Amino acid sequence: MFLCFDVGGTFVKYGRFDRNGQELEKGKFKTLLSSKEAFIDSLVDQINIADTQNQLQGIGLSFPGFVNTETGEAILAGALTELHGENIYDLLNERLAKTYPMVIENDANCAALAENFGGNATQVSDFALITLGTGIGGAIVVDNQILHGHSYRTGELGMMVTDYHHSEHKTLHELASTSALVTKYRELKGIDSAQEVLGETIVSELSDERVKQMVQEWAQFVAITVFNTVVMLNPEKVLIGGGISQSQEIIALINEELQKNRHWPDFEVPVEACHFFNDSGLIGAYYLIKQKVEEEIK
Repeated sequence: MFLCFDVGGTFVKYGRFDRNGQELEKGKFKTLLSSKEAFIDSLVDQINIADTQNQLQGIGLSFPGFVNTETGEAILAGALTELHGENIYDLLNERLAKTYPMVIENDANCAALAENFGGNATQVSDFALITLGTGIGGAIVVDNQILHGHSYRTGELGMMVTDYHHSEHKTLHELASTSALVTKYRELKGIDSAQEVLGETIVSELSDERVKQMVQEWAQFVAITVFNTVVMLNPEKVLIGGGISQSQEIIALINEELQKNRHWPDFEVPVEACHFFNDSGLIGAYYLIKQKVEEEIK
């Protein structure tokens, strides 16, 4: 049995999987950001619960930010600032009664692995994944392998600057993310920042011409993200992830904006939604830890 964590800035999701990938149990708990000790102890509690019958074979972690997959270091841990520069393997092993095989990988990369092994990228070996959320996440797969780069920063597509004359050094995080779309929607509707606005709410109002125009303008920046990624990497396919990507209307608008680009026909590849959504991090972490354990057995 394998235990996997998908660490986010608000919640940590966890799932137990058997050897065949069947999900035995899943849940979530609040991400404890007050200290590294509190965060690590929350993971240790779940590990101890999972291994009450001494059947736990390995632990997989889908993690935010830049992570060194070889050593376990969280180089920069996104919203988990207390963990910047900390070695997650070491912190866990210091508190666990026994040692388990462990893997750690960036969350967008885990999502890409889930798609590669069992989702909408099973028929291709080269693809890019772009996630639309609080920011823009990215993962690049070549020959069925994640590209990490020399400092584990490959795939930071949201850091591209594309609209300098109007927005100076604003990145695509600020222009093409779901949070950027929500900000525009609040401005359009005069909604206070304290009121929650979901991507689904915006999609449900596409019949409103003002909302549709706003979403199309936002989709232009997503299309730019896709286009720049494709001309750099020449993938076989681009997958769009994040909660809002579950809307076929959104995928259609992105493709519509791509068709307006006169250079797109020279580089065009399929652009479609991911198969896995909320559980993609867990599933990717599962594939990684299963692979590691099987290699160690050999």
